[in-house]
Amino acid sequence: MKPREYRITRVKAGDADWHRSAPPAPVDCFPWGGLAGEDYRPATVAKLAADGTAILVRMETDEEEQRAETKGFGMTHTDSCMEFFLSPDPAGSAAYLNWEFNPAGGMYLSTGTSRHDRTDIPAGDYRKLFAVKTGTTPAGWTLEYRIPLSFLQQRFPSIDLKAGRLMRGNFYKCGDLTRRPHYGCWSPINLPAPDFHCPDFFGTLVVG
Repeated sequence: MKPREYRITRVKAGDADWHRSAPPAPVDCFPWGGLAGEDYRPATVAKLAADGTAILVRMETDEEEQRAETKGFGMTHTDSCMEFFLSPDPAGSAAYLNWEFNPAGGMYLSTGTSRHDRTDIPAGDYRKLFAVKTGTTPAGWTLEYRIPLSFLQQRFPSIDLKAGRLMRGNFYKCGDLTRRPHYGCWSPINLPAPDFHCPDFFGTLVVG
């Protein structure tokens, strides 16, 4: 399968219902099949928008059994986790950022060019900085946050959110220590074992 492309919807600042018009990016590729003897593939979608001042992110999953041991900054990938990896300026830098959240709003964030070249970004009061919102129900959980343009420009000074801006990235659903471990992605990955830190397989993101 070829890398996917997603068009980031442009919306007005303050539009609380932006996700109703944004197209879904299905996290429906499970390159490594079922793990732990069970082919578990929770239905998960991601949506993006840009309001000129930030990238808006929303992810939804029907994962019913949720693990959320990490309450602050930490290794959320061991819990029920939804992730967004973003290379904001692929034409000028090989670095990417990875936001990883669990249902309790626990977060992990780092930057670098590969799995073996990462620097943690604790980001202080990250819940306020990224306006993190999570919601859980017996039928699944949701995640919303915003990535301020000013935050991106601290590391990628030339980045903007104007129409036509090209970025690259991928969305993931995982849960290393959940009862039913799983590894799903939006843009397909062709590797023999689970690995999300593979920018060669990122899809294209275009600000509409």
